[in-house]
Amino acid sequence: MRIEIEKMLAAACEEARRSGDDGFAQTCELVGVGAGVQGADTVEVSGDSLEDAFDELNRMVNDQNVPLERARLIRLFLAWKGHIWSQYMQGYNFQFGRNIRQDYVLAGYWYSKSAERGHAWSQNNLGVMYADGLGVERDPEKAVALFMQSAEGGDAVAKGNLGEHLVEGCGVRRNYRRAAKLLVEYLKTSPYNARAHRLLAVCYEHGVGGRNGRRLAIQHYQDASDFGSLKARAALRRLTSRSSGAD
Repeated sequence: MRIEIEKMLAAACEEARRSGDDGFAQTCELVGVGAGVQGADTVEVSGDSLEDAFDELNRMVNDQNVPLERARLIRLFLAWKGHIWSQYMQGYNFQFGRNIRQDYVLAGYWYSKSAERGHAWSQNNLGVMYADGLGVERDPEKAVALFMQSAEGGDAVAKGNLGEHLVEGCGVRRNYRRAAKLLVEYLKTSPYNARAHRLLAVCYEHGVGGRNGRRLAIQHYQDASDFGSLKARAALRRLTSRSSGAD
């Protein structure tokens, strides 16, 4: 099957301009739609439908032998046609300036498309953007809602981010017990994260863990301190000096 990628994207870009879809139109300009990228006008793929061709096109994007300019057009084509992973990657590339100019607004545009369709990584990354006000107006409550969706979808990083907001009461009512559970799960995948250890210690210091709470707080403050957290080091001194004074 022959797909006229650049021709189809150019037509879609013109329609986007007419309809006010600035995110798509700007992306087209940045990836070079209409610039006459050699070999990008048509792509030959096997299969009888576009859906059948998605995996093959995605492999082309990741093939180091495919020129970057052509790979960008193929990725955009896939994202435009609803390929969730490509929509996520468009957002990721814009968020971190990966092989393209960094643009938080466009990152949010593409993350939103895949997040709405339940992509957990997109939901988490979009939540970070709302939490920090990157390309969007800062909205802690919306960030928490996205972290919740992503965590329910199994994303460990989102569990850590949600745990952080529950500890700090940012965009959601403070809940140390729920936060501790999430942070414990997150640390199974990222055991060297100093901030997560420190926040988990805060949970234990505030009554989570019962009789073992204080011991666990010291343990995780120590871990966080070992991984470079100055706040954890100060908290550790506070707790241990209190013990010495009691003795």
